[in-house]
Amino acid sequence: MVLVGASVRAAAESARMAGFSPIAVDHYGDRETLAAALRWYRLDDFLDSGQPRPLDCTVPEPAPIAIVGGLQGGYGWIGPTRLPFFGASPEQFLTCDRPEFLSDLAARAAVRFPETRCSGAAIRGWLVKRRGSSGGLGVSYSAGVGDIPENTILQRPVRGRICGASFFGLGDRAILLGVCRLLKKRIGPHPFVFAGAVGPIPLNAALVESLRRLGNALCCVSPLLGPFNIDVVLHHDAVTLLEVNPRWSASMELVERAWGAAWDEPCSMFDGSADWIRRLEQVPPGRADARPWNHAFVKRVLFARSDRRVVAADFDRQGGGAAHWVWKDVPQRPTDVRRHEPLATLIAPLQRMSLRQAFRVMV
Repeated sequence: MVLVGASVRAAAESARMAGFSPIAVDHYGDRETLAAALRWYRLDDFLDSGQPRPLDCTVPEPAPIAIVGGLQGGYGWIGPTRLPFFGASPEQFLTCDRPEFLSDLAARAAVRFPETRCSGAAIRGWLVKRRGSSGGLGVSYSAGVGDIPENTILQRPVRGRICGASFFGLGDRAILLGVCRLLKKRIGPHPFVFAGAVGPIPLNAALVESLRRLGNALCCVSPLLGPFNIDVVLHHDAVTLLEVNPRWSASMELVERAWGAAWDEPCSMFDGSADWIRRLEQVPPGRADARPWNHAFVKRVLFARSDRRVVAADFDRQGGGAAHWVWKDVPQRPTDVRRHEPLATLIAPLQRMSLRQAFRVMV
């Protein structure tokens, strides 16, 4: 399996846990990615190659491609490949990015969708979203000057908790495996940069039912096999659809850890459908410790406060005592990091480390 994205570390560890020997293609090649991957390639080398099918010249023929992260440059370079796709195809990614598709999907699932405009005058205080962006880097507040920029949409802000719902697609239907609260950080003009997640979180029956309808509706109109994510806003009993990521998503490793803690066995989003159906059907109703949403974790992305050089030894300290955190996405070799760029990721059981503690950990 070939994993392609801006950062594929979590997906590579998950694929390895499911029995694959993944080939990783991303921007970073960090310590944990290199440990999990059979081979690693720099994403920019493919983007700049100028070849019509750059992956075909490098990857063994039988290996399927899984897009598991945002591709800021689009899918033009990967679409013509002769290799099969694991999960969604580039065409499905482009479809899921269309506002009209999302609006129709929300209507099918009887959930809300924010008022959205693709052209006309900008409205002060609304959100400007750059098409094809990821990680919150393409989202900012409109100053209300001029027209809506090309290749962006304007969307009315929605009040509530921003969450990521993790699903496993079975083709024409989906299994809801967990929902995580997403953590955001303001960096310059971008107030919604992804900074981690907490979860899985418990939800009431009304929210669970709405999310299940949403996942099933997506698979009905665009059949999916394997993991995918839907970002939503939850407010009281209402669900508002924000975006669909028909792929592995950053909060999924917390959902995996929660299922693993509940079942006392490794659980991967790349496991087969039979494994996930079995786990879901056999959750003991009377045992709280066997319910995944009772095993919450925190994932915190650590950003540089100033320009600095980072070495792997900076992250050798693991959490002991009541913390028990681990570092991920650690640079493999000494790296110059600019202010506001990510340094590494901390993951810890929420029962052992509070959010306040997680955000006090420094390097």
